[in-house]
Amino acid sequence: MAEVKEAGKKPNDGSGYVFAKDLEAVKGLPDPYRFLDGTYVETPKDWERRVRELNGMYQYYMYGVWRDGTGEDLTYESDGSQVKITVAREGRSASFTVTLFLPDANKCEMPEGGFPVIVGMHGRIQEQTAADNGYAAIIMNTYEIASDDNKHTGAFYQIYPYGKDWREQTGVLLAWAWGASKVLDALEKGLGAELNINPKNSIVTGVSRWGKAAAVCGAFETRFKMAAPSCSGAGGLALYRYMSEGKTYDFTTKGASGAYTYGQNEPLGSLQAPGEQGWFNDMFLNFSDVAYLPVEQYMLASMCAARDRYLFIIGSCISEDWVNAPSMYLCYKAAASVYKFLGLEDNIAVNIHKEGHAVIEEDMRYMIDYFNCHVYGKKPASTLSDLKTSVFEEAGNRDPLFDEFGADWHH
Repeated sequence: MAEVKEAGKKPNDGSGYVFAKDLEAVKGLPDPYRFLDGTYVETPKDWERRVRELNGMYQYYMYGVWRDGTGEDLTYESDGSQVKITVAREGRSASFTVTLFLPDANKCEMPEGGFPVIVGMHGRIQEQTAADNGYAAIIMNTYEIASDDNKHTGAFYQIYPYGKDWREQTGVLLAWAWGASKVLDALEKGLGAELNINPKNSIVTGVSRWGKAAAVCGAFETRFKMAAPSCSGAGGLALYRYMSEGKTYDFTTKGASGAYTYGQNEPLGSLQAPGEQGWFNDMFLNFSDVAYLPVEQYMLASMCAARDRYLFIIGSCISEDWVNAPSMYLCYKAAASVYKFLGLEDNIAVNIHKEGHAVIEEDMRYMIDYFNCHVYGKKPASTLSDLKTSVFEEAGNRDPLFDEFGADWHH
């Protein structure tokens, strides 16, 4: 985990960060370039330090502690269709299984080093489309890794029991991300060579709560070359501070209603209720007003920004009121401004499809084209410029805030 210290416990070597429990409300959308000490990011090199700071802030205030594998011993057993992964640490051990979907090497051209791989937080992520296009898919059973509740049971918590101190707390989203990280460990340890998979060219994806986990995984597990969170909503890549409920949009160019009015978006209180609070740490439960959150989710998205890494955000126009697609699009725009500052404009993409709380085939085909173009240098079949905009930019849909949100940011 990043070295973080609470307010009043001043770091003595300059490498830690002081995080306050008593926070002031932030007017508007917080400046991603402002360090905790009040200074600002001036250069792309400065951003590396800001990412380390954000890493610690998200661990302390929201998701809990990221376990980076220190002290772990991992083994695996594969029968060609499933893999049992076992992790041992300090006298504790636990196992979970993943399911394999492999391309037909006789029908698909295998790149040097092996096939790229998509790690799915769950199934039904268009595995067959991926395999037909030369991408392996490894599907996790996240319930084996961490129970989807506030009981903190499962393989992860057998190794890292949930405690009362924040340093002993990891929320379920980050626990699932740890599971995806262990898949990479197994691939790097020899499974990749056995299956003709290249773990260096890996994508993590998931939908809804697993979309939140995929977003968190992309921010914390930098070995994934791309994160592709779908319909992730609040706690994922929808902004806490931007609501679309009650707003009406014209989706005729998507083949949907010309006057679609959004219903309720997922509020902060829902994330803190018993059914969802387990996704986060205890500190997050103390926030009753989003204005006091010291971070906003374009900061999480921007933690993925690196020369050889990519972020592919997926959303849906209709029947997705709860997960707040317009807010996820604003998250994309805000993060894209950071990517531009870093000279990485082409390393972030967005696809807002018509409908489907899912990774639909349209998303997968765009995702593969985008990855093939940027990682393998292949000419894309689709128009990748489509992945820099959305239906929310069209006349009548476009919020003036899209032009104004970063006006007072320092960059």
